Amino acid sequence: MKRLLSVLPFIKNYFGGMITIFMLHRVSPFEQDKLFPNENMKVSPDFLDKFLADLKLKGYEFISIDRLYEILIKEEDVEKKVVITLDDGYKDNYEIAYPIFKKHNVPFCIYVTTSFPEKMAILWWYILEDLILENDIIKLSNGKIYECKTKEEKEQVFLEIRKIILSLPFQKDNLIKSLEDLFYDYKIDWMDKSKKNARELCLDWEEIVELSKDELCTIGGHTKNHYPLNRLSVEEIKAEILEANALLEKKIKKPIEHFAYPFGSKVEIGKREFHVVKNLGLKTATTTRPGTIYKEHKKFRECLPRIMLTEGFDINTVGNIRRQRIVTE
Repeated sequence: MKRLLSVLPFIKNYFGGMITIFMLHRVSPFEQDKLFPNENMKVSPDFLDKFLADLKLKGYEFISIDRLYEILIKEEDVEKKVVITLDDGYKDNYEIAYPIFKKHNVPFCIYVTTSFPEKMAILWWYILEDLILENDIIKLSNGKIYECKTKEEKEQVFLEIRKIILSLPFQKDNLIKSLEDLFYDYKIDWMDKSKKNARELCLDWEEIVELSKDELCTIGGHTKNHYPLNRLSVEEIKAEILEANALLEKKIKKPIEHFAYPFGSKVEIGKREFHVVKNLGLKTATTTRPGTIYKEHKKFRECLPRIMLTEGFDINTVGNIRRQRIVTE
């Protein structure tokens, strides 16, 4: 498959292409007693407010994901365009981020995993975090034992166990059974704890509907259950996407034309997943692979790269400008 020009995120020129798509998850104050891998999915309200203002001052224009699609289809020559996207569907997107976007008149797209507002998502990353914070030793049924007394050790253990969890079977009933087996000694009710987390952390349908009525906001699809798609069959992938999109369309009374892959790195998605999504007829699909948008992406709208926006992101970072090609297969 054709290779596309992109800019790696540790290099200065994030804005080397025509358009940069930024990826966020949560906008919320940081909690010092929590673990970095989950907290790193946040940016603070003050940082987001300043970031948007600073980009405007530097001459960047914020555009919608629909406008990005139009630019690619029409092969327009543009520069200094930015798209803001948020993944999953966290409540702080509505309570905290939305007023900031309104203040700056910035379009944004929220990719919603429908099990979030349905309060059926298995939010294992938060349950794992709590388990590690509450224990100095974690024992898994596969025989692995992790000592995690310090904050640094706890964060490293979180990442190591996260890799194990992402290798588990990812159908709903199988996932819960696999989690119960893996953490046999702890007798965790994964669904009950997830429902409690979802009530606190996830958007509800009323909030999603209200957001969808604002022309600044585009609601996109992010599957039913936020499973890594390479753990599923082709038919399961289609069901995850199409059933979620149908539910979203029923709720907001608008078509769902944009999609983001759960997890979305080369570890979780590849040529098979891109092929499936391309054939669904969506306008765009975004990954978590780093890069910016070029004209060539017109033919690869099923695998658009993004830049993850994290606290302290510096648009003035000094460094060597390099352009490398990122393989999209």
